[in-house]
Amino acid sequence: MATLNVTLNIKSTDATSENLELNHTDNLTIGNPVINTAQISVATGAATVLIASSISDVNFLYLRNTDSTNFVDVKTDGGTSFAKLSPGEFLYMPLAESTGVEVQADTAPCVVEYGYWTRS
Repeated sequence: MATLNVTLNIKSTDATSENLELNHTDNLTIGNPVINTAQISVATGAATVLIASSISDVNFLYLRNTDSTNFVDVKTDGGTSFAKLSPGEFLYMPLAESTGVEVQADTAPCVVEYGYWTRS
């Protein structure tokens, strides 16, 4: 087993009537399978599966759209869109067991940085 340290910081001085500052840290116990960060080119037209729904574990997913112009559609492996990553945006989320994830570029191929770690 290993530990994944995750920190989320959200700050703004002008998004609300008060200063916004959220800081949360969690230490997650993880095990195999693990896909450490990697990059993959994602095409338009056909989605690229990153996590198959046959994986029956809870996974912590990290995705980042490295493209400077185009967005990436994030879907379940059944094709239901649940997130759109604009250029430079990222997401981190725990996925329910047996939830597959695929990504698809919108207008032109994009490079996506990703990783996932299995809850132990």
